[in-house]
Amino acid sequence: MTKFFSAPTRLEAWLQAAEYLVEVEHDLNVILSIASPGSDGAVAHSAHSLIDALYAAESEYSLHTVAETIFPGWEYRHRGLRGIFDTYAQEYAVLENGDRGRWGTYAHRLMSRRTATGETVNPLKVLIQKMCDENQQRGPKRACYEMGIAEGEYDTPLYNSVDDQVFRRGGPCLSHLSFKLYDGQVHLTAIYRSHDYRYKAPGNLLGLARLQACVAKEVGVPIGTLVVHSTYAFLGGGKRALKKLLVDVRGLLSTMSGPAEATRADVSRPRGLDGRE
Repeated sequence: MTKFFSAPTRLEAWLQAAEYLVEVEHDLNVILSIASPGSDGAVAHSAHSLIDALYAAESEYSLHTVAETIFPGWEYRHRGLRGIFDTYAQEYAVLENGDRGRWGTYAHRLMSRRTATGETVNPLKVLIQKMCDENQQRGPKRACYEMGIAEGEYDTPLYNSVDDQVFRRGGPCLSHLSFKLYDGQVHLTAIYRSHDYRYKAPGNLLGLARLQACVAKEVGVPIGTLVVHSTYAFLGGGKRALKKLLVDVRGLLSTMSGPAEATRADVSRPRGLDGRE
């Protein structure tokens, strides 16, 4: 009931899990532990092109499009925090166009959340500022900000009971984000209630890495590990095309001389935010 996959990159972790799920179709508690989420290494462009080709053939969203629903990497790369806190918020308001029947994107929820009193807050902005403040202390707090202990501190809840309690289907699959400032790095753990490893997981991992890289860059420390816990993981659709994709990606990885490690440059530029890594 619990499967654990550890790899240096997002691509390798997803590939291991997808190879398992293509045989069993679905399972509980699939956990990915990614040592260096800031880059998918030398084969990133080729592997991402293969994945996007499958998505295009099956009329699904690209890796980059899925990633942008979690974190607006294009805005951050080109306009920094101003772009995601101001420009993105304004653009999202136009796209939403007053439709209260939609769940919205994770990115929007990260930056605009209503409290029980009706106040609108920016959880990501608060999180970054508090981690920056803690990082200046001699003994910064590391791992004591969990849901139910200090909600609104270092954790960012994605489910909003005020807005979401009336919905029963089609809701957010990403349930919880837990950031840690540990050993001079920003680590991230994400929990999914239901996770599509065919069409969503690769883009989700890219979006989470972009978010993690943003927080790390703003705090002024390197990006740490990324752990994704899919409490229910599935891999639907026809298997022939997917099995070919997995074989092709595995072939690309076999040409590498060693594991691809993310460098500080991946975070500080950060090149990994433009969809090519």
